Amino acid sequence: MASIFEEAAVVGLPEADVAAVNVLKKGGNAVDAAVAAALLSCVVMPHKVGIGGYGGMLVVHMSGETNCIDFNTVAPAAASGTMYNVSRSDGRFGSVVKERVNEIGYKAISVPGVLGGLSMALEKFGKFSLADTLAPAIRACKNGFRVSAEYIQATQDNLKRIQMFPETAKLLLEDNEPPPSGYRASNPNLGKILEQIAAKGVDEFYKGRLADRIVKNIQDNGGLITKEDMAAYEARIVDPVHASCMGYDLYGAPLCSSSISLLQMCRIAEVAELDLWARDAARLAHGMTEVIRAAWLDRYRHFGDPGLIDVPLSTLMSDVSIGATGIEISNHISEGTRGQSLLRPLYSGGTTHITVVDRDRNMVSLTLTHGPTYGSYVTLPRMGLLRNAGMSRFDPGPGLKNSIAPGKKPIVNMCPTIILRDGKPCMTIGASGGTRIPSSLFQVLARRLVLAEDLEWAVGAPRVHSEGNEWVMMEEEFGQMAPDYLETVGYTLRKGRASAHVRAIEITESNQLLATLDPRIRGKERGI
Repeated sequence: MASIFEEAAVVGLPEADVAAVNVLKKGGNAVDAAVAAALLSCVVMPHKVGIGGYGGMLVVHMSGETNCIDFNTVAPAAASGTMYNVSRSDGRFGSVVKERVNEIGYKAISVPGVLGGLSMALEKFGKFSLADTLAPAIRACKNGFRVSAEYIQATQDNLKRIQMFPETAKLLLEDNEPPPSGYRASNPNLGKILEQIAAKGVDEFYKGRLADRIVKNIQDNGGLITKEDMAAYEARIVDPVHASCMGYDLYGAPLCSSSISLLQMCRIAEVAELDLWARDAARLAHGMTEVIRAAWLDRYRHFGDPGLIDVPLSTLMSDVSIGATGIEISNHISEGTRGQSLLRPLYSGGTTHITVVDRDRNMVSLTLTHGPTYGSYVTLPRMGLLRNAGMSRFDPGPGLKNSIAPGKKPIVNMCPTIILRDGKPCMTIGASGGTRIPSSLFQVLARRLVLAEDLEWAVGAPRVHSEGNEWVMMEEEFGQMAPDYLETVGYTLRKGRASAHVRAIEITESNQLLATLDPRIRGKERGI
């Protein structure tokens, strides 16, 4: 259920949003609040993100300008396209690495970006210091926190892998088993690390004695990161990507995020006139699926680090390309036919997203992550520091657009988005949930902007998911007619979760804040 707030609002993780609200009450702005919530999330939601996480993207609208901070990870200098033993690889199903060492263990770890990005956000756009925003996280580490049902469920779902790493088991489990309901967890070792960072700044993490300890442990266990890799890491302020849809201006993070895919989907939906099928659940689901699959096909064929490879963005986002795809999809919907397919593997996600609007109507959309749930499952001894699995976001086989190269950034699923109308901010939105992020955000925005449904219904409405494949996932709330119809079109219905978890805040015509937390998440919106 959505909530209305007069002054400021936060929609992120229920376990961490209280830190953001407290910052707003003390006079902090939207960036200060988002960073405080993100840093507390790094402690209380270790399956989703940590300060060792590989990074993220932040889009901020402040003083009439929209900017983006890119703090995506980079591959170590010693990485290469042939560093993994690919046991199976083909153009339809992607690549599988022997023993999944690109996802689990020390060789999965890439250069972390979370602290670099959050620190830059405060420096460029915030009022509070890094020490101020770290304070709630430090208290949680030292004093402990009551674990959530989601925390417990994550340990149950990943128990065998957690038990493979003794330091991680010591951090997350109670007597080598998932903690019971009501359990209070703590992480005093990480608290000491955060105190050092609060006192000395993030250079201590990337260039100081903390960096020495991190690098030594990784290299002693077969990882690739060097002190030079850590010292060279820099978050960047970059121009956001932009597209217009139904009179709205949409701004997202540039490559290597998936915002380009989201903007493609929104523009294609407008051309395909999905609103014509608003009262036909089966054909609307078909149209949504075709739009999602078209954008995924472009992603697989063309997307990679634009700093190292050529990506034809101007062509992909051109009126000609969008128009042709939209007309083709409109024909598929009318004729009950399916577009072309390219099968690729599914990836799990351990991501979180935070949206904030403050009194001055500054907006933040922030997504950050470990990569897969619990990242690499590696915890550094006597540091309480869980490490990312950023290398899993590359295609492990050589010769592809998103293949590994030294210093290269991987394509990620994040789509933090800010929307303006007539030059004024009207919505901040984003999601967590791996590859389902762009498809879920597209369906929410299509319903809100193209079908003109209200935000609460748009966020709660049933969703589909596909990835350029011959299969589709659908939520049960669609009923039976829609999945039956998609099977006649030629799709295979696959079981599994079809949705990411969306968070959104919309500024109403009366200047109130309509904060909406996806009903698929336990919790509630917070604000002032």
